[in-house]
Amino acid sequence: MNTSLNKGGFDGPVAWETPGTSSALFRWAAGQLARVLGWVALWWGGVFVTVGLLPVGAVVPMGVVLAVITYNAVMSLGKLWRFGRMHRILTVYPWRQQPEGVRYDARGRRASFVLPDPDQPEKTVSPKIAGLFFRSWDRIARKGLDGDLWYAGDPRFACVIAAPGLKTLTYAAQPTAFDDRTSPRRKGLSPEARRRARAIGARVAD
Repeated sequence: MNTSLNKGGFDGPVAWETPGTSSALFRWAAGQLARVLGWVALWWGGVFVTVGLLPVGAVVPMGVVLAVITYNAVMSLGKLWRFGRMHRILTVYPWRQQPEGVRYDARGRRASFVLPDPDQPEKTVSPKIAGLFFRSWDRIARKGLDGDLWYAGDPRFACVIAAPGLKTLTYAAQPTAFDDRTSPRRKGLSPEARRRARAIGARVAD
């Protein structure tokens, strides 16, 4: 796999040209689709049990269970919708290698990404993984993305992150990168960084 240890700039072939990248992304999408279908099937099964088999007194507890299943189905569907954005990132940015890209707080409980700023490698940036009630990156980090990382993208906007060997993919972004309700990034961006950010649909100030 073509990865770069050079923390500055955007040198190297784009990630999509690297053997194994496309198949890894389609495996990721298939896994997300399977989760969505699984949650939907579980929801319908829960409805059947609630309506046809359980006494009236069990309806309220089962309503809570169905709400949790609905939440998980919606979250899985949201992840599946990221396929297009991840594909764009992989066709615009090269793979890069980041030793010890995950860091924990002093108590070793909360995990975060720490990736170099492409235009100022001495500075670091921490892209976020979407989640409402759970620190989802903590869980992902403990499933194999807790050591050396490969990533494609600009951590000031969005990245696709992979475990070495492309065994696990995930997506992280800055909350302001695609949100029209916030001010777009303006400072500290080279012309090349602006061009690539716009190519993935990220918001960049003129």
